[in-house]
Amino acid sequence: MRAVVQHGIRDIRVQEWPAPSPEVGEVLVRIRSVTICASDLHIYSEGNVGGVSWGKPFIPGHEAAGVIEDANGEAFEPGAKVVLDPAAPCGRCNCCAERLFHLCRDLKFLDLPPVHGAMRELVAWPSDRVFAIPPSVDVLDAPLIEPLSVAVHAVELARRVRNRSVLVVGCGAIGFLAIQVAKFQGAKAIIATDLIPARLEIARELGADEAIQVGPNDAEKAAKLIIEATDGRGIDVAFEAAGPPAALQQCLNALRPSGEAVIIGIPSHDEYRLQPSTIRRRELSLRFVRRQNENYPEALDLVADGQVRLGPILTHRFPLDRAQEAFDLAERKQEGAIRVAVTL
Repeated sequence: MRAVVQHGIRDIRVQEWPAPSPEVGEVLVRIRSVTICASDLHIYSEGNVGGVSWGKPFIPGHEAAGVIEDANGEAFEPGAKVVLDPAAPCGRCNCCAERLFHLCRDLKFLDLPPVHGAMRELVAWPSDRVFAIPPSVDVLDAPLIEPLSVAVHAVELARRVRNRSVLVVGCGAIGFLAIQVAKFQGAKAIIATDLIPARLEIARELGADEAIQVGPNDAEKAAKLIIEATDGRGIDVAFEAAGPPAALQQCLNALRPSGEAVIIGIPSHDEYRLQPSTIRRRELSLRFVRRQNENYPEALDLVADGQVRLGPILTHRFPLDRAQEAFDLAERKQEGAIRVAVTL
């Protein structure tokens, strides 16, 4: 079979790779679409993500959808459209016993060594980590169910968003999905910020009440504008969905006393510099998001019911042979690119 293989920083090649055979409890999926997320781009351009690096050629990608090639005795029909949950918990450790499956101590993750990712023609994966796609959802858009499940989990981690003011910093895929989930959950007002004006227009289209352009060194200016927009009160809940430390600082500056920041993004250098006194004096709460925790069914329902739109987020599709172009565009964030897919 053919696969996209990363051999080094910004070195993507399409090559032949051994096809997998499903083991007991697994199905074989013929992959149709894989979207490139921020963690893939960290590896592509920096060689690591959150301190985890790869020492040999590997297949990237964990946001994936396709069709059942071999049901292998499991409850799927051949040809059924499915999306993959890339996280397969062990079911035996103390975290799994406490239903913290995403924090499993022996988690098997598609696209995390020693497990190769999904950007290949065939993937064998546990059947309980494979979900049927609603008929109304295009299989080429369906990989976005994975980041949507992360957004659902992030909103779930907040103490409450109903009737509260919400800030979303970073209008990439996760930010756009967080806007829609917060809107569905009854947020009173949603403010979005980003560097790119075109993305702010999409944020408004997807449910943001206000959208503010913010430069990389404008955290204090942004906070002033946001606080003014809340009549001096400040934001109740801020979702950091960009990654750079300045984005977290923007959230903290905008929060009201007793407000909370939910941090989804991953900083390139795996560190933040925070001023404890500013956090302590307002008794702010910080929650960090670790992927998602069994949120696929809810994410699928939100899309099937029309509460969340995926179409405006998946902006570009490239065939497998042009995977290098797909990664380059996703990294540059030009030509209106938000989420870029490699299709097979």
